[in-house]
Amino acid sequence: MNLATIALKNLKRNFSFYSLYLVSVSFVLMIYFCFTSFSMNEVIMEKISSDGRVEMMCSVVAVFIMAFVVFYMFYSNNFFMRRRMKELGIYALLGYRKGDMLRLLTIENIFVCLGGMFVGILAGSLLHIGITAGIVALLGLTIDMGAIPFINPQAVSSIFLFILAVLLTLTLSNAGLLLKSTLLDLVRLEKKVEKPVHTNIVFSIIGIVFLLGGYALALDMVRGAQSVWTTIGFYPIALLTLVLVVVGTVLTIYSFVPFVCQCIKNRHSILYRENTIIVAPKFMHRIRSNAKSLILLILLVAGTLSVFGATTLSVWYPYRAVERIIPSSIEYRVEDEQRNKQALEALAEGLNGQEYQVQETDLLKITASSDRLPDEYSISSEGVRTPGFECMSLTDYNTLLNRQGKESSISEFSDTECVLVKYRPDPDNADVGAVYHLDIGNGVSTDVTVVQTTLDNPIGFANSVATLVVSDQLYQTIANGQPEKITVVSINGGDTRSDGTAYTILKDAMPDNIYLASAWQRQTEIIQLNSSTYLLIAFATIIFLIATGSILYFQNLSAVTYDRDDYNILQRMGYNKNMIKRCVRRQIQIYFVIPYVIGMLHSIFAIICYKSALMDDVLGQAGEVVLPIALAIGIFTIVYFIYYEVTKHSCYKAAMN
Repeated sequence: MNLATIALKNLKRNFSFYSLYLVSVSFVLMIYFCFTSFSMNEVIMEKISSDGRVEMMCSVVAVFIMAFVVFYMFYSNNFFMRRRMKELGIYALLGYRKGDMLRLLTIENIFVCLGGMFVGILAGSLLHIGITAGIVALLGLTIDMGAIPFINPQAVSSIFLFILAVLLTLTLSNAGLLLKSTLLDLVRLEKKVEKPVHTNIVFSIIGIVFLLGGYALALDMVRGAQSVWTTIGFYPIALLTLVLVVVGTVLTIYSFVPFVCQCIKNRHSILYRENTIIVAPKFMHRIRSNAKSLILLILLVAGTLSVFGATTLSVWYPYRAVERIIPSSIEYRVEDEQRNKQALEALAEGLNGQEYQVQETDLLKITASSDRLPDEYSISSEGVRTPGFECMSLTDYNTLLNRQGKESSISEFSDTECVLVKYRPDPDNADVGAVYHLDIGNGVSTDVTVVQTTLDNPIGFANSVATLVVSDQLYQTIANGQPEKITVVSINGGDTRSDGTAYTILKDAMPDNIYLASAWQRQTEIIQLNSSTYLLIAFATIIFLIATGSILYFQNLSAVTYDRDDYNILQRMGYNKNMIKRCVRRQIQIYFVIPYVIGMLHSIFAIICYKSALMDDVLGQAGEVVLPIALAIGIFTIVYFIYYEVTKHSCYKAAMN
């Protein structure tokens, strides 16, 4: 019987065990082939990348995907090698040389990789066409889908070379393991007793303190300019936070978890229960290998959730922030009265009777002095804006907010009071009570006191950053001084916020107006700029998810298969099937719960740090941050739970048979 025949029989005989491995490899290669086809799709790249940014991101993400695929297959191969050491020992006793066993393992890997590659190419091609069609529909692109080949020959060549590189890596790994293994090692490797881990309460406490310290540093980022990230420096604190979290994770798993298990063993009232007395000693018996796997899984879960959550937040938050950046559907500053009149006439003609409202608002630009001037007063960008307040009457403010579908929180106030519209949230109300000495012209000044601050800006930040709402009487007094006047036209109502027709008409009528802004145009731009980035990150996230779930599956199935004789003994002692299943379920829940909880905590604090460091908070609403993070965690949890269910039922079969 030749080696190829033996390899095929081995795969057929153990198909139920190899099936998830084959499915996982096929899925991983499907993602890889789809990503490669997408990055080599010149038709779509010409439409979504004009500056080479997407191509550069494809190159970077491709490195991560290839590295992770190699790591995943390397890990899975080592897992199967350890499972088959006894079988290889029998081959050695029958006279097979190590070279013959290496060829046998290589042939099996070739069959698995070729099967996975064949399925991956077909499924990846379908996925690539589906993703391309989705991007075309989402971005409204005009592309001849017939010009895109179903199977990209270049992508086929790429995945074939990649498979050869993977096979070479696996062969070298198997050769190294066989060369350093004796015949006794081959027969007894699975039964090899691990060195016991001695619990240390000091290291347990240090691990928890390190984790809490890393979390505290991550939370400190929300303090902004007062945080140590600013006062000491971003990179030193980032490195310190990373070290604290990683070292804290290692010490927690190696010291704190065994310490908890030892405490359980010492508490007889907890230990002597039908499940605990079986699960806790088994976990402690293989704590060294368990700890390594748990640390790897925690880092995988944390990395997956952090990347996925940060990407979701990066797309969602700017999209929602458009409500403040451009509160009206369309807004522009009047630079020429005649052209403005022509543009509005063209708009009325183009919309052909559709309902919408137009409001012209005069903002009065004035200067002021005070020892508590807000940050908004002096915000400037390359000389486009001069420091000062843009004053707005209370009537105009309430009317415009009403047309935007919002309710005003500002009630009547006197001529010596005002309301400051903030750019960023101010939970401490630091500006309330400030007195501004307004220069209203002709050498005359008047004092106003800030009685309230608000985030409800009726005018976009392109036209007004330091909006000061004053009483109608004071507004008229300021206007009599003939200050600089900024006329802003706001258009709302109908479909003007969700449809680009009105914006297109005005853009054609005023092509040189740099202040013309549209909520529809900005949201479309955000989607176009981020869709490719989100898609590329999604490829890497899916690979991480598959690797995490598959490692959990194989780790638990191996442990339960190893303990099959113990479960048979338990059945003879009187444990029924339901009791055996509860023991199995508790055993695998340890592996699933610990990485999920600690990894999720890592990712939440990482995303908070990312949000505070790289994203400008203009909404001031915690829900706008919580929602995308909850969405990412929810999707991950669903996939994680599916892997748990598959693993649980496979382990039931392994324990009961």
